[in-house]
Amino acid sequence: MKTQITYVNGKINWIIIVLFFSFNTIKAQISGNQVYRNNNYENNYNQGNLPNKTTVSINDNHLTVTVKMLHNKKADGFVITLGLNQEDETVSGCSKKINVRIDGFLEKIKSLGIKKENCYIDFISQTKIYDFNATNENAQQVDKGFEIKKNIIITTSNANSLEKLIAIASDFEIHDIIKVDYFNNDTNAIHNSLFDEALVLAEAKKIRYMKSFGKRIIGTPTATEEFATVFPKTQYKMYQAFESSEIETNHYNRNQYLKKLARKNKTFYYDGVSGAGFDKVINPNQTEVGIQYLLTLTMTYKIDTSI
Repeated sequence: MKTQITYVNGKINWIIIVLFFSFNTIKAQISGNQVYRNNNYENNYNQGNLPNKTTVSINDNHLTVTVKMLHNKKADGFVITLGLNQEDETVSGCSKKINVRIDGFLEKIKSLGIKKENCYIDFISQTKIYDFNATNENAQQVDKGFEIKKNIIITTSNANSLEKLIAIASDFEIHDIIKVDYFNNDTNAIHNSLFDEALVLAEAKKIRYMKSFGKRIIGTPTATEEFATVFPKTQYKMYQAFESSEIETNHYNRNQYLKKLARKNKTFYYDGVSGAGFDKVINPNQTEVGIQYLLTLTMTYKIDTSI
C-alpha cells in the first residue's frame, strides 16, 4: 500500500491515495503438503529483497527520513483444507461412500469444538477411471468405474486442535492435508498501529537531524507508505544434509552394475523475515509461526535555505 500525505498546521491532510496490495497469499507448524513445492519462487520475503538498513538523507533543500516497522503476530485463526477421493463402479456408489466418510468425520470433530457451520465441502471433480486387462499377447483398456474428489475446508481458532483434527481425519482415510491458511481478525488495526508508531519515530529522527545540522523545516512534508503482509507459506525453506559415496565402474569390464540410491531425508524449516534493519520490531522473540506485517514510511521535509 502506498499513500501520499501532507501536513498542514500539525494536522494530516490526505492528498493522494494510491493503493496496491502486495498481500502474499500459508505453511505453518502444520503446513500441509504444499510444503513440497519449489520454495524459491519470486515472492519470498527475505533479507535479500528487503532493505536491511535505515536511511536518512539530507541536502541543502530536503531532509528524507525512512522508518521501517515489523510486527510478528500470532494468528487468530486457521483454515485447513483436507482432500479425499472415492472410487466405485457407479456414480451413486461413489457419492454414498464419500459422504459417509465426510459425515462421520464432521460428527467426530465436534468433540474438538468445531461446529458444522465452520466446515465447507467443496466438490472438486467427478471422472471416469480406466484400467487395463493384460494378457501375454496384448493389453486392453477397460472401463473401471468412477472417482469423486472433494475437499473439506475447516475454520478453527484453536491451534492445538489442528493435530487432533488431522489424527481424526486419518480414521476416515482422509490423508491429504492440502494446506493450512493463517488469518488475523483485524488487519486494519495492526496497520494503523504501525503507522502511528512510525510517525512518532520519523518525527524524532527529523528533530535530531535538524538540531545536528542547524537547519529549519519550512512548508509541509510529503510521505510515502508501503504496507505488506507476509504469510508463512512464502517463508519455508528446504535442505538436505548428507554425504554420499560414488561407484567407479571399469569400462573394460562387460559386467553391468545397477546403482540404487538411498532415500535422502529433506528438512523443511520456517525462515521468517529477519528483524535486522528495522527501526522497531514488535514481538521480536515470538517462537510461534505466525503472520508478519511490514510497514515502511518515508517522510520528505523542505529545508529553509535562507539560513
